[in-house]
Amino acid sequence: MRTAWLLTFGGLAALALGIGASITLTYGLVFVALLGGLAYALGVSGLSQRKWIALPAFVLGLVTPFLLLHGVHSVLVHRTGQVEQCTVTSEDEHPFAKYPRVDYVLACPSGEVELDRDWNDRLKTDRAQVVVGAPLLPLWADDSRWNLLVVTGVSGAMILLVPVARLLRRQP
Repeated sequence: MRTAWLLTFGGLAALALGIGASITLTYGLVFVALLGGLAYALGVSGLSQRKWIALPAFVLGLVTPFLLLHGVHSVLVHRTGQVEQCTVTSEDEHPFAKYPRVDYVLACPSGEVELDRDWNDRLKTDRAQVVVGAPLLPLWADDSRWNLLVVTGVSGAMILLVPVARLLRRQP
């Protein structure tokens, strides 16, 4: 029982750490969040000791890191950051890669920014709008904005699944 609690709360902590580090440092740290989501799912499954709760726990554990990474980042940057007019200083095209894209280096008033775009959405001019909000990673200003309800709803579902799993364990 103690192991299940440690996995559940340790998984939630690793999820929060991985999401926080991924939106401020680098997207590569989403792996920490994914491991946290899986630990959370194992912990909730162990708390309830019911087989059917494992499916929603693992779905939440696998989907939440990616949803929260992009959702929390987008919500925070668009709410706290400012839009800057930037000029493209260089671009590196990758049209024949598995996922064709263009890597841009932009000169913004707050400093140099590196962003990439899909090949089909590449810039037509040498000017672009970028949303910058330190310490968060910058985003294109025209990126879709996430709904705060989606971001908080998934987090709330993860938190509410813990007492549900605990209550299911008490039933004979």
